[in-house]
Amino acid sequence: MFIGYFNLANTVTLLGLVSSIVAVLCASEESNGVGMYKLAIIMFLIAGLCDMFDGRIARGTGVRKRREKIFGIQLDSLADIVSFGVAPALIVYNMGYSGVADLMIYLVFIVCGAIRLAYFNTQALSDTPDMNMKHFTGVPIPFSCVALPFLVLLTAFIKNTEITRWIFRAFFLLGGLSFILKIRIKKIGLKTQLGIVVFEIICVLILLFVDELHLPL
Repeated sequence: MFIGYFNLANTVTLLGLVSSIVAVLCASEESNGVGMYKLAIIMFLIAGLCDMFDGRIARGTGVRKRREKIFGIQLDSLADIVSFGVAPALIVYNMGYSGVADLMIYLVFIVCGAIRLAYFNTQALSDTPDMNMKHFTGVPIPFSCVALPFLVLLTAFIKNTEITRWIFRAFFLLGGLSFILKIRIKKIGLKTQLGIVVFEIICVLILLFVDELHLPL
């Protein structure tokens, strides 16, 4: 009745996409306060968790046809460019880091992320018989989900907004360029993933107790 291949892994991917869009909407509310930015980061992290585990779910669900694998790869990449390319840029933009230079850096970040994902898909389809990549070329774009909550947390402790502006600029510019660096990075294991989850939870817990973010609004 409908096009597409629907299974638990793809459902988790789509849940992550929805979470990242909700994160952007929270950050863009005209009446947003500290609470809305906190909610935006929480929803952004949910998107990251979905991306972290949808691949494991897909590999653990038994035999899949090649067409189903290709569909899952393409869906994941389309979700990733929104969740970890566009969403973090819009969240920070709505926090007040919205100058012309900031906007240009965000665009570089998003474009580099798109190149990174397209290159990954090309490798998966042309270089691996089972489309199961053992190494990445360039830093994976979901890296933004690891760094952004910590950087937002810094705005609670650094009152000088010009300092945090340059911190965000450095993150988005260097992060974007790292996506397209020709370096091989081994896929992280489950223990490392769980360590990242713990780190993110700690950042969120601290953020929940923060009363004020020092933003250039």
